[in-house]
This record gives sequence, C-alpha cells and structure tokens, in this order.
Amino acid sequence: MPAGGRDVVDGAGLGRADPKREPVGAHDGLAVPAVAVRLAGGLRAGLAHKVQGAMPGAYHVSMGQAFDGALSPNPHYYVIKGRAAEIARALGSPVGGAEHLFLGMLHDGGWPVSVISRLVDLGQAEAAVLGILSSPGYSPPPSPRLPPFLVRDGYVQTWGAEVAFEIGDSYLGVEHAFLAMIRRRETVPARALASLADLGALEAAVLEAKNARAGGPEKGAVFLPEGQEMDGPLRRAIINALPEGTTFGFNHGGAERYWMHVIGPDGILGSGVTREVLNTALASLNRPTVDS
Repeated sequence: MPAGGRDVVDGAGLGRADPKREPVGAHDGLAVPAVAVRLAGGLRAGLAHKVQGAMPGAYHVSMGQAFDGALSPNPHYYVIKGRAAEIARALGSPVGGAEHLFLGMLHDGGWPVSVISRLVDLGQAEAAVLGILSSPGYSPPPSPRLPPFLVRDGYVQTWGAEVAFEIGDSYLGVEHAFLAMIRRRETVPARALASLADLGALEAAVLEAKNARAGGPEKGAVFLPEGQEMDGPLRRAIINALPEGTTFGFNHGGAERYWMHVIGPDGILGSGVTREVLNTALASLNRPTVDS
C-alpha cells in the first residue's frame, strides 16, 4: 500500500480467474480474486445458497474507462463490486449499496478487513449487517438518478472517491470505500461496526496499515521501463496477459519507477513470469518493453 504519496497504487489485479475455481488465497493482505463466493455456516449458509445459484462469472465486472481528472478504481475494487452485485441480487436488492459492498469485503477477507479483524470479529460484523438488513425499518438502496440506459443490471454504488481525493491518492481503492462508509455513521456498515468496536480505532488501524505497507519491491518484482506509469490502459493490458488463476500487485516508492509482481496460489511468482506478463501487456500497447 502507498505511504500517502500521489500516484502510488496498491493492487490485487483482477486475474482471469476460472469461474469453476475455488478462491486461490491471499498474499500480504491483498485477496487474490475468485469467482465463487465462499461462505459457510450460520447466517452465511442461506446467503451462500442464493449466491452460488447466481449468474456464473458475475465477478468479471467490466473495467471502467479511465480518463484525465477522474479516479480509476483499482482491480481489487472491481472484484469487490462484482461480489457486492451478486450479494445484492441474492438478497433481492436491485441496487448494491454500502451494505452489500461491505459484505463483499467480508467475504473476500483481504485488504482492508484483514487489518480490522484484530479489532472486531468479522463473523459478528457480518451477522450485525444481516441483522439490520432483515429488520423492519431497513430499506434497500434507491436506484441512482441516472438515465435508465446507464444503469446496468448489477449496479453497485461507488464509495470512497472523496476519501481518496482527501488523502491525495490518484486511484480508488477498497480502503477508501471502507473509510467513507464508517465516516458516514448512518450507513449500515457503520451502524453494524459501531455495536462491536470503536469506529475511530478502525479508521486509525486502516490508515496506519496503509502508510506502513509502502516499501521497496519484493523478490520477484520487475520494474517498468523508465518513464512508464501504471496507468489504466496498462493495468487492463496486464489483466488480459495474466495466466489463469493469478493476480498482480504493483507500487512505487517516492521517485522510484513503478514495479509489479504476479501472484499465484502460493505467493509471488518468479521475475520471469512477471517479465513475460509485463512485456506482453506493453507490446499490446506498442510501448517499449523491459530490457528492449
């Protein structure tokens, strides 16, 4: 994760996961994407049954078009939004709201809920959210005030842009969405978590972890060519070049060049795999490749 500097993007890239595969694990607090929502026991059982019967491959949410002056969600955010869309659909809500996005984070189990798990029991948090959703006073999120042709099936509200701008990040991540939810005390996630933990402590933990996770590249990482940035087109090209069942992470420290690594079920793959993926992506955009 970035240390508060601009243009520093963490990311669990949205891998080309096989819809029939189980989740392939997590690395360094960043969940590796999966198409199946894995739920078990208690309050999860009924929701698991509904979600498993949902449209296969629904996690493959189309990547948004990045453009100057706008924040582009990182790949992990798209994974969570995909899960939220299925959860909302399974619960009978035509629109995914903060509550469904938060449930998607809990089921994902990665960043940033991996950080707050030491302060709040995640199972209890999910139970509290579902309790609010089943209460008589709950109303599903309203449909967005957009032309009908812009509201696609599985629409999920976007959270966190204002937090990202405030922090100074040039991307939109799941951590920004989480912080935005708990800062607005009337949201379902904030109400659920407030009954279990101190919301200020949760925010502080996420911000501390976000700042602490910056650092140099890990073993197996490959630097982008001089002058190259990890922009939207390159991220999408990398996603297309990833081997099945893998994801990717990227970052940079201060004035250093961007670096990335490919992550598989057992952790970071070798630099050879990462270099091949990166060069394939760069070549598809007619950009200079590594060591060219």
